[in-house]
Amino acid sequence: MKIEFEVLKFIRKYNMYSEDDRVLLGVSGGRDSMVMLDIIHKLKNILKISIAVAHFNHSLRKNADNEEKFVENECRKRNIPFFSKKIDVLNYAKNNKIGIEEAARKLRYDFFNEIMDKKRYEKIAVAHYSKDLSETILYRLAKGTGIYGIAGMLPIYKNVTRPILILNFENLEKYVTINNVKYVIDESNYDTKYMRNKVRHEILPKFEEINIKYEESLFRFAEITWEYREYIESLFKERVIYKNNIYEVEIKNDFFDKEILRLVFLKSNIFPPSKEEIEKILSMKNSGKRKINKLNIEKKKDKLYITKELN
Repeated sequence: MKIEFEVLKFIRKYNMYSEDDRVLLGVSGGRDSMVMLDIIHKLKNILKISIAVAHFNHSLRKNADNEEKFVENECRKRNIPFFSKKIDVLNYAKNNKIGIEEAARKLRYDFFNEIMDKKRYEKIAVAHYSKDLSETILYRLAKGTGIYGIAGMLPIYKNVTRPILILNFENLEKYVTINNVKYVIDESNYDTKYMRNKVRHEILPKFEEINIKYEESLFRFAEITWEYREYIESLFKERVIYKNNIYEVEIKNDFFDKEILRLVFLKSNIFPPSKEEIEKILSMKNSGKRKINKLNIEKKKDKLYITKELN
């Protein structure tokens, strides 16, 4: 089957786009994003969507301006609307005392959301593929995560979609060759001072020694965790009532109590506490109270009442 139809099947499986959706593609000019651009451009009429491209210039490399121009030219060839923004990410990271990767991601998504609001686009498409997924699984395992969080790179989450997540490295290289896709090379992708690059270039090759098709194996594992996440979300709707800034959580004294409590933290945009701390909250006596990361938690019989402090 043609690679673009593998992508089409994947998009339909996860209901990424509805008819008449306006989709903003985040395109850096690198191989992955240019493959995504080429494929989605070919599929847009079948999907009945309209597309545009957003390019964020991080000002981190001497070729950054040339890369912006490259993406703009490729969009012009395809008659695709193009938006761009240039910010000094390094300076922003220093001023805000955060890492370059964190600063780049924040500013990039701020820009995407700005264009979506102004130009009325419903969805964002980003060009993660299955090696990115493998890298994320291992990275999160090493940093510490639960089953719910391990495959956080989802096909669709809120308004962010990943239409080429189904493709592996071999697919991408084959597509580039067959379709003569032009792209630029980002040297920073090979710099192992960035932790994710370290996983990609030093850890994943070891997995390939064990199983040359490790990407497919980890993708199948990720699909299981996506189903698990859907189940937890359904339980959350059954067991949690949210009203007037208060989460009323029903405790069932089963395994899923912990997952639902973690999800309350996530939905409050607060990183969940440790497994041990979650267990302490659930084992509180009646009328027990705790305060964790701006969440006030009170237990009354078989329910938790969780309130987020307002600024």
